[in-house]
Amino acid sequence: MKNSNHISIEKVNAFYGDHHVLKDVTVGFPRKQITAIIGPSGCGKSTLLKCLNRLIDLTDGARVSGKIIVDGIDVLNNSIDITDVRRKMGLLPQKPNPLPMSIYDNVAYGPRIHGIKDKKKLDETVEKYLRIGGLWEEVKDRLKSPANKLSIGQQQRLCLARGLAVEPEIILCDEPTSALDPVSSQHIEQQLLKLKNDYTIVIVTHNIHQAMRLADYVIHLYLGELVEHGPANEVLENPKEERTRAYINGTFLADVKEDQEINLKGNVCPYNFVYAKQALHALAKGKILKVIVDDPIAVTEVPRGMEADGHEVVSVKQQNKTDWEIIIRKQS
Repeated sequence: MKNSNHISIEKVNAFYGDHHVLKDVTVGFPRKQITAIIGPSGCGKSTLLKCLNRLIDLTDGARVSGKIIVDGIDVLNNSIDITDVRRKMGLLPQKPNPLPMSIYDNVAYGPRIHGIKDKKKLDETVEKYLRIGGLWEEVKDRLKSPANKLSIGQQQRLCLARGLAVEPEIILCDEPTSALDPVSSQHIEQQLLKLKNDYTIVIVTHNIHQAMRLADYVIHLYLGELVEHGPANEVLENPKEERTRAYINGTFLADVKEDQEINLKGNVCPYNFVYAKQALHALAKGKILKVIVDDPIAVTEVPRGMEADGHEVVSVKQQNKTDWEIIIRKQS
């Protein structure tokens, strides 16, 4: 039997100033399944995620219209308590952001805010969610150690445990493995597959292979528009729309000719962004720059920086196991 939608969005439009980022998006997110939002960089994936828990409210000049219905409540209604909305939706960000305190206190932080003071109850809560996050066996003997002493992969699993400790119904993941090594990425993916038995999960990913591994349902966005959505096996194996087929097959840029290519392999952020910006500065408006990177963080940070500067990120495509190409059209 098909699960009903846990989240339903109706005619959602989002703007950053005059920039129309999401355009009349109407789609549902099935309950207790993993929904992957896919599409090239700059298509509105992260913006859609931020609309779900109203984090978009924190961006100057941003505005949203339409409806986002969660358990029968429109979260865009200004009369509701935004804190309750965000408690219902745990967020796993792209980069781990542990609080400047111990491993134990990171997980206990949310429950304490929500009124749990009993030491035994807190101990049980911390152990429970560190186990669910797949981290308990690695840290059980050093719970009072600073969280920032953990590896990046362990920090991300700690952030997952911290988010779950406030008992949300929905887990939102914004490219949660893009900054991680392959082993840590696999840990996170394995935990998400287990968690969908109890939570509705929405993951933004630029990695089509990750979507294939994880997703039960897929939403494809392009330039702020909903191109296609449906069960993952249908969308990923037999897409109805040509734009979806092109994106999945990596042939999105067959008709785009770059005017300059720079190879930034071996550079890390922010240097690769600075070098790419310098190269783009030397080009005329409307020209195309192709950037090759092998730094996982650059895959998302370079496009985001370019978009913030007002340029168009035409596509981000994986070339092989380590290398990515980013295609940018100069706009000013």
